[in-house]
Parts: sequence; C-alpha cells; structure tokens
Amino acid sequence: MAKKSAAVKQKAPSSLTMRLFDPGMSALHRAGLGGLACTLRYIERAYDLGILLDDELPGGPWMNRKPPWSVDRLQVVLDFGDPENAGEYLCRLFAIAFQVKDGLIYLPSQYFLEPPISVRNELQTGLTLSFLQHGRVRDLDKKETTECLHIEEQPIHISYKKCKSYKHQEGWKDLVDNKGCLKSCPIEVIGPINPGAVVRHVAYTGKTKIEEPASHVLSLYFSIVGCLTIPINRGSGVLLIPEVDDLIKFAANRPYMTPSSSRDCRITSAGDAALQAQVRLKAKQLVDWSDLPACNAITFKPTPWASQQKSRVHALNVSLNKETQLHQFEIALSQLPPKIVSRIKNETIGKGKNKMTVKKTEYFWVDSLIRPVIADNFARNRPFYQGFTDLMSKIDPVSKKPFHERVHFEKKGLKAMTDQTMEGSPEYIIVKAIHRAILHTLGRIKEDTQGNDKKPPTQATKNRWKNQYERWRLAFTGAKTPEQTRSALCDMFARAGIIDELKKDWPQILPKICKQTEWQLMRDLALLALASYSGKESEDALMEESEKNVA
Repeated sequence: MAKKSAAVKQKAPSSLTMRLFDPGMSALHRAGLGGLACTLRYIERAYDLGILLDDELPGGPWMNRKPPWSVDRLQVVLDFGDPENAGEYLCRLFAIAFQVKDGLIYLPSQYFLEPPISVRNELQTGLTLSFLQHGRVRDLDKKETTECLHIEEQPIHISYKKCKSYKHQEGWKDLVDNKGCLKSCPIEVIGPINPGAVVRHVAYTGKTKIEEPASHVLSLYFSIVGCLTIPINRGSGVLLIPEVDDLIKFAANRPYMTPSSSRDCRITSAGDAALQAQVRLKAKQLVDWSDLPACNAITFKPTPWASQQKSRVHALNVSLNKETQLHQFEIALSQLPPKIVSRIKNETIGKGKNKMTVKKTEYFWVDSLIRPVIADNFARNRPFYQGFTDLMSKIDPVSKKPFHERVHFEKKGLKAMTDQTMEGSPEYIIVKAIHRAILHTLGRIKEDTQGNDKKPPTQATKNRWKNQYERWRLAFTGAKTPEQTRSALCDMFARAGIIDELKKDWPQILPKICKQTEWQLMRDLALLALASYSGKESEDALMEESEKNVA
C-alpha cells in the first residue's frame, strides 16, 4: 500500500491583500480597512513633510521614496518584501497609527490638525466606553487629572485619567509568528477590536470563540481609526461605523468627520452623533449630500444584568433619503444647541478659626432635551415631531421631574425650528391654528380676570393660564384613540372662537385631522404646537411659572 504523502508546509506570504468586499467583511471590517487607508495616507504626508524619518517608516527606508503598499478604491496591498519582514513592517505601522500623547490616546490619521485636549479627552472617553472598556486592555492612571480650559471664553474644568498604553499598540504581535512571518492560521478576534466578540461559554472556548484570517483581524485593529466614538455621558457612548465603499474617497474625507471643538463633542443620542458627523462632512463641501456615507450608530451603556460593562443596547442605521432632512437637522442644531451655563456653589476653605465659606461660579455644558428626539426621527426618516408625546408626559428618571417642565426653556428654539422647517405644509397650518386658539383663549382668560385693562398679567391671571395650559397638555397626552385626539383638538378650536387659519385652509387640514392611521402623529403635532407657542405676555408668564417649578 502506498504511503501517504507528507503535507507540504505553506510558505509565508511576502504581501497581504485586503479587499473591501471579500467574504466575511462586515461594516466594521470595511470601516477598519478604511482606517488603514487613512493611516497609510497620513504616513505618506508625514514623510513628505519630514515628520517621519526613514527608520520609522513601515518597510523603510523606501526605495525611490515610493511606499511599499498600494491603495485603490476597493483594496489595500501591503508589500513586506521578504516574508520575515512582516513583523517589523507591522510593528512600525502600529507604532505610527496608535500613539499616546500628553497622556491621551492619539490617532494622528483621524484628523488633519491636532484637536485640543478637550476634544481628545472626549474621544478617549468614547473609546473606553466601547473598544477599550475592559481594564486589562488599557493602562490608565488610577487618579484623575483635572485641568481648567477656556472653552468659548468660559473656564471649564475637565477630568481624565492619563493613558500609558492600550491593546492596539501591541496588536501586531497577534498577526505574526516567532519568526516575524504573517500567520496563515486563523487568529482569535477579541473585544478590543470588535466590541461584543467574546467567548460565549468558558467550557466551550474552542467552539464559541471567533477566529478570522490575518487580513480580517488587521482590518479590525484599524477600526478604531475608521470609526468614531463619542460619549453621551460618563456611562454611555456611541460608536459610529461609516459605510465604506471607496477607500480613496474615505481616506480623504474621514478626518473631517472627527469633532474639532468641544461643542462638536456634545451629543445626546445615536442619531444626533451620526447626523452631526454628516453635517461636519457636508460643511467642508467635499461631497454632495447624496454621496454622504451612511453609518451604523451603536449605543453602548450598562445593563441591569451586566452593570460592570457597557453592552451594545441599540443599533441605528442612518441613511438620509432627502437633502432637506440634513438641512433641517442643521436648523435644529443651530436653534437647539448645547449651551455653557453657570451656577454658584458654596465652597469651604481653610480650617479651624480660618474656616470660611466662599461663593464660586462653576461653568458646565447643558444640552438640549428636544434635539435627540428630532435627530433620531430624521435618522429614521420620520417626521421630526414624532414621539413628542413622550416629552410632554414622561418623568425624567434622573431628576424625577416631568420632562415638559424643561421643554419650556427651549420654546423659542422649538418655534424657530417649526417655522423654518414646516412652513407651507398642512402640518404648519394646524400648528398656526393651535397657536391662534391658544392666543384667543389666554386673552379671554385675562379679560375675564382683569377686565379690559392693558396692565401686565396679575398672579391670578398667571395661575389661570397655567391651569389652562395643563388641561390642554393632559387632554392630548391622555388621548389614546383617534376619537379622543380629534375631540381634544376640536374642543380647543371650538372654545377659542373664530380662527382665521381654519376658515381659510380648512380643506387642506381636514384630511390630516380625520385620517384614522395618523392620529398619533396628530397628537404629537398638537403637543408640538402647545410647547412651541410663543405669545407676548403669556410666554413670559408661563416661563416664569416653569422656572419656579423647576427650582
């Protein structure tokens, strides 16, 4: 019987080809390959500018100043020369791509101009909430460093833990063997390069772990460059995974998606983060709106069953169908922006007889309550006011106070948003009709309480206004059927008297009011109108009452 022939050992490759749409390439892999393309382009620019020396270059020194790689629309090819050079090649590549500067993670290919410390602090916090959330894959100081920075001419304190190192800096070692050659066997995929990729059961490690070829794993290591991570707060963050279909374009445009100021880092939801990134890209006039990359926005936050880690709790694919949606979000961003506010705190200094209390002014960011609702609606291609009922009926789980008490503080921005995005539509006519009904009703209340004088509203008038406003709010938030919604709306119109908008445009708005399948949208629209009403005396009075309640 003939002997079995010995298996021929496969020779290690002298180059590595990574294609954008190879089997097994997910959106995260493609974003990582885009991040690798960004890094290679950065190295080329840095070498031309004299920032990088020959002995720092991957595959350096370069012959005829030509880099040992190629990047085209659909693939990246890394040329190691000899198979044994792969280890040194990748070591230098990772050293340039994944740096630490001033105690903060520094990814130079994510931006053209180095952003301020306040921005890099936010980006590092985003990474520690997603890719680098486990303590074993990052080395941070135990104590926080606090700095006072002047942001938009206001002194704001930021705190961060200085970073000494993180997993990605040594990641090249996973890709090569002890001879420095690229591994041909599958390599385990771990959480720091693909959040959520973990062994499902320790008793079945071999069967439940994820393994991929070196080309796929290398792409995943560079996903922290191609993706964007921003914190919502200290406990939750958003991972943006852009859809990459052209490596050349992505490498040129990706740095413009990165925030350049502290204001750009203020996000309130996954949709808000994705749309702000698209606004920054569009603002550079680099691409037409139709070429804006779609992206997957994944929210990470603790869960009751795993409070020690941040889990993927929500995923949203953001792909705008119309240019007007991005324009309308820009309006929302300008009218309902994050703001720097101040408060006075009592601080004790000194000890014993020298102990004294001094007043100290503290500045901090406060973001919009309404913009996340608008952003998530635009991200889902829905009317921006959909779900507004929740804002007018639910309780804030943090402050334990109703959301609608905070909505009053954004009334002017909400009215401007409504005026600039809805004008001319049947929905806008309904909003204006409700505003007119509110004006007539509040005017009659004042006349009943104070007579025909033109004096400012008395406390009795303010109380009646507040009560009437609350009756309207409860009538609409309590409407659970189409009939109840129409009843609340028609009752408001009937008690207000003659409304010009109804007389003139009744044929346009009647189908909207009577449509059985859109009664929930009509309820949201009515509450939007109620929250955005901005009269003369009534606005000031209701705002005053709202401030008292919040205080």
